Amino acid sequence: MDRNKIYKFYKMFFALIGAVCMILALVQLAFEIKSEFIPGYQKGPDKVKHKVLFLSSYDPMYYTYKDQIRGIEDGLYSNDIEFDICYMDTKIYGSDMDIDEFYKYFSKRYNNDVMHYEAILLGDDAALKFALEHQEELFKGLPMVFFGINSLDLAKQAEANPMMTGFYELDYFADTFEEAITLFPEKKKLYAICDTSPAGKADLEKFLSYRGRYPEYDFHAITSTELEPTAILEALKKVPEDAIFFFMTCYDDRNGERHSLFETTSLIVNNVKAPIFRPYAEGREYGVLGGTYMDFTVQTRNAAEIIAEVLNNGADISTYELSLYTPSITQYNYMVLKLYGLSENLLPKDTIYINKPESFVEVYKNMLPVAVLIIVSMLSFMGSLLMAFEQEKQNVIALKASKAQLVNSQIKLIYQAEHDDLLGLLNRRAIVDNLNSTLTTDQEFTVIMLDLDGFKDINENYGHDVGDNLLKDIAKALRKFAEKNGMTLGRYGGDEFIMFAEGKILNKESPLVDDIMNIFSKPLSIGSGNVVMSASVGISNSDGETPPEQHVINAEIAMYEAKNRGKNMVFIYEDDMKQKVIEESRIKDSFLKAFDNDGFYMKYQPKVSAQTKEVIGYEALVRLRDSKYGPGQFIPVIEKSGWTSRLGRLITKLVVKQLGEWQKMGKDIKPISINFSSRQINDTDYCKYLEALLKEYNVDPKYVQIEITESLLMEETTITKELFESFRNLGVILLLDDFGTGYSSLAYLTYVPVDDVKLDKSLVDTYLCEGKEDFIKDVIRLVHDMGKSITIEGVEQEWQYDKLREFNADTIQGYYFSPPLDPEEAIDFRAE
Repeated sequence: MDRNKIYKFYKMFFALIGAVCMILALVQLAFEIKSEFIPGYQKGPDKVKHKVLFLSSYDPMYYTYKDQIRGIEDGLYSNDIEFDICYMDTKIYGSDMDIDEFYKYFSKRYNNDVMHYEAILLGDDAALKFALEHQEELFKGLPMVFFGINSLDLAKQAEANPMMTGFYELDYFADTFEEAITLFPEKKKLYAICDTSPAGKADLEKFLSYRGRYPEYDFHAITSTELEPTAILEALKKVPEDAIFFFMTCYDDRNGERHSLFETTSLIVNNVKAPIFRPYAEGREYGVLGGTYMDFTVQTRNAAEIIAEVLNNGADISTYELSLYTPSITQYNYMVLKLYGLSENLLPKDTIYINKPESFVEVYKNMLPVAVLIIVSMLSFMGSLLMAFEQEKQNVIALKASKAQLVNSQIKLIYQAEHDDLLGLLNRRAIVDNLNSTLTTDQEFTVIMLDLDGFKDINENYGHDVGDNLLKDIAKALRKFAEKNGMTLGRYGGDEFIMFAEGKILNKESPLVDDIMNIFSKPLSIGSGNVVMSASVGISNSDGETPPEQHVINAEIAMYEAKNRGKNMVFIYEDDMKQKVIEESRIKDSFLKAFDNDGFYMKYQPKVSAQTKEVIGYEALVRLRDSKYGPGQFIPVIEKSGWTSRLGRLITKLVVKQLGEWQKMGKDIKPISINFSSRQINDTDYCKYLEALLKEYNVDPKYVQIEITESLLMEETTITKELFESFRNLGVILLLDDFGTGYSSLAYLTYVPVDDVKLDKSLVDTYLCEGKEDFIKDVIRLVHDMGKSITIEGVEQEWQYDKLREFNADTIQGYYFSPPLDPEEAIDFRAE
């Protein structure tokens, strides 16, 4: 037979087989896609018949929350019932005062006359206690179902209520204990960690109760709330390798700091060499071996279904008895199990394993027929093509080989000239040339400059080899991002990277900007540990006038602005940034000269008694002599330049000296408050300096007051404790300034010896008006109830003063009485 006919026959045969297989593959693929995406997810009710409120004792970050919500949705949505959620967050706000504040909030917002809820779900003990206490007022006539209750006495008390029924939270520690000693029969040392919360105490009592049953074992307990964080770490490291470790309820340390489940799990897994068991959900994915715990999804679904039967079918809730049993889940980390060389046969048959590798067939079993058909189809098409091009194959191969050799040599030379040797990215010259050749002034484009924060410390502490590897990892992530978003990436130098993209104009809220910052939010491997980097990012967008190469400089200016503002930020270049740099330089020159040439002076704004209009003190306010720059301009530059402590001491000296001069003149002096910045916290000898000034000018400490802001109270540290103690010992009164502008937590007042709280002007402007004024009144009353006085600043109108006096405010400060005054005016000032 003619060779051409043979080639034609096989070409058609292979093409036909390929087409048939491809059609079959597409049909199978369509079936699998349909099966994958036809609803298997939980959707909301088709038609809302009833509305229920879920009152949760905790917040959405609590480890049982996801399972509880899953069960509630399963039980309510399928029965056309909608629900809302209200969080008590008692893990953080669990004091009597917190519960009382929650009651005020709840009774105002969730009043039955407004929301029309038909039933209540109660999650955990605090919610049940709250419902029992306020049933008549807030939940009268509403059926209530509770779950997750740790106290059997509380559950039985609630069951006796004709409008309540529910589920007791069954403890499966015994199962976990038996699993542990079965898996490790040779280990006779048992350790447990827990805190002193009610749940933690119950866990500890439960653990220690096993001593009588198992006298051959040594029981040891670590109580986290009795230890500093460093002591907890040391205690975990001392747990012997031949022990068994039980991870119980443990969130708090001795400092009162609350740690997330992830933080606590990481701390334990990274420092305990013994196998770790947990009788609660979560933790296994991070290295906990396993354990048995109650199935919260089943319990909450059962609770929701009771609600559905009551609302949809008219069932009598009083006929439902307290449920004392809920199924359990036994869950183990397969990889950790195998790390200890343990067999699955030692565990219950229904054990769930996480991180268990799946075989290729298990993962792709549904797609294997599609893959086989596609492979056969492609091979058939390839056979058809091979037949068609067989005669010319040798010529094509020879031509390609010759061309490839020339092209590869050329590419290699060009690549070496344009790319960075370490990272394989375009080098500085190449990326700028590429930008100039690709972009024109009238196009839309954006240029992005990134600089790694603190990379110098990595090189100094870990060595340049580690630093180079870290740069490679970051370059890899940036390259992937740039390719995905059509951007061109290059190394600008050192730890600086540059990107540009056509057709894009970015701002701080752009998703691409968020994606760039997220690259640096993930931990990177460094030596034997991990490190989280951050980057300062500057962006310059085209404006139709500026040449592309100038945008590189502009992006760099914006990047340095981000670094100067505190790093880990994004700044968009604006023309006034150049002027700002120049202006800041002028301001810096002004205050540096002022430091050396007596260029600072003080003004004093009177503080007036709200009831008697008597001047009871002053606030000291610094000014720059013979300068156009006000404090709002020069103080931020001073702080950024690191001169805050020096300015703070200078202000203190000027104030104490002024008090001494007034005293010598025989004036009736009043206390003067001095602002103390959080940036002065490391000036550890400040109190000694103040004490020396008071002695030098013979001024009683009672005439000096220190105003601190909420930023100084973000956390109760050893430094702040020592600082407040020093002020107390010196006899200096502390005032809390700008209350209402920051976190505004009254919890600060429980450990900071503050005598007066100053309400910020912004709250006066916002709430001292018709319909909102009760807020100001309540704040004043609350501060008084805590045994402290309150100063209202920013008062400018007579009606404001009259209202505040009516509300029993203690002190008024503002332009209604007087602006800041020179010393000679201030000391003789009298309010009218």
